[in-house]
Amino acid sequence: MTYRQEATRALYEGSLAEPGDRNPYAGQSVAFAALWRRGYRRMLSVRIETGPAMTRYRQARQRN
Repeated sequence: MTYRQEATRALYEGSLAEPGDRNPYAGQSVAFAALWRRGYRRMLSVRIETGPAMTRYRQARQRN
């Protein structure tokens, strides 16, 4: 597997992680750990922006 493929995989794995999952690359590779964390943060922001709590919040703000 090439470096680029491994880096892409780390980013992808982070985006598929569940809230609270530990970074599997921590302590092994700074670059891959950072990519995993970037994917993880993207997953969290998508969940926050599209979750039911945000939907209720936006609906309440539209009514006011």
